[in-house]
Amino acid sequence: MTFTPPTQRSPKGDHNRRLSLGMEPDAFSAAAGITTAQLREYERTAPDHDFDLEVARRVGEALDRLEANPPPTQVVEN
Repeated sequence: MTFTPPTQRSPKGDHNRRLSLGMEPDAFSAAAGITTAQLREYERTAPDHDFDLEVARRVGEALDRLEANPPPTQVVEN
């Protein structure tokens, strides 16, 4: 697992990673230790805009943790 510094995170990419896990915003934000409003604001950040680095750090850590041990909501389709 490679650590991505919060300053180099991609909110839109993280949004897609959350969707791949099949997790709703409420469940994911709880797993990340942030509010649903913080998650939504982060995921809607345009590529050329600043975002909360602490939220980005928590989202990244949660994504890495959940992708290493996927929740039952994740469904792989071939």
